[in-house]
Amino acid sequence: MITDEQKKEVIAAIEQLQDKEALQKIAQAVKELTAPKQRAPLGFARGNGIWMADDFDEPLEDFADYM
Repeated sequence: MITDEQKKEVIAAIEQLQDKEALQKIAQAVKELTAPKQRAPLGFARGNGIWMADDFDEPLEDFADYM
């Protein structure tokens, strides 16, 4: 995990850069890293031919001793 002190050091180092192209690349990388990840909509896999047994959620006989 990055500490606040390390974040401040990185920001200070970036601010000292004079190359605009490098700054643009850094800004793009930050946007990509901080953008919220898109989640798949509910039910997106429905109808894809995936089959699941009707008793999928039933307890297994092999684990009866542990329940």
